[in-house]
Amino acid sequence: MLSPTTNFPMPIVTPRLVLQPPNISYNDVHEYFDAVMESMNEISLWLPWAKYYPSIPQVEDYIRSCNSNWITKDNNNIGLPLWIIEKESNKFIGNIVMWNIIWDIPKFEFGYWLRTSQTKKGYITEAVNALTRYCFQQLGIKRIEIRCEKENTRAWLVPKRLGFELEGTLRNSTIAVSNGELTDTMVFSRIDPEQLPKLEVKWVNKST
Repeated sequence: MLSPTTNFPMPIVTPRLVLQPPNISYNDVHEYFDAVMESMNEISLWLPWAKYYPSIPQVEDYIRSCNSNWITKDNNNIGLPLWIIEKESNKFIGNIVMWNIIWDIPKFEFGYWLRTSQTKKGYITEAVNALTRYCFQQLGIKRIEIRCEKENTRAWLVPKRLGFELEGTLRNSTIAVSNGELTDTMVFSRIDPEQLPKLEVKWVNKST
């Protein structure tokens, strides 16, 4: 049964990407910082933590918290983040996180963002496809959710492309990050990996 003590084999590898927990290293800190700084005009519309430009010490503290969460499997508001690394350049291009975990089901929710210069290349769709396969086939997850503001078209097109079911739209369910007004939340889910778009995914010594 999945629990906070379960081993999560890493990294997850696709033809173009590597998904792995971050390291508190110079490269990880500065690549994350550079990606956020480049992308603030876009991500500040949707992500509450992106309202203010970060400092290098704040990024270091964030990565330390990520490392701690991976050790304890703590289900706090930063969840279990994975760096999205583009294989050809070996550079950080984005972040995908498992959070709002309910171990007894077990159920995960995914969140994600991508560096602005790396958008429109299918990287997030590939990363979500890979992590979805990993969660069902390696971890035995029974439900994956993706929730997006209704106006965040780029975000909700990802689960739509991957065959997640739109279970409904929660009206006036959240405060929009961009303007502080009430907005709707779209709820997508999957309960199995059937009919996901074909993708070669590996983790440790397992191929699927």
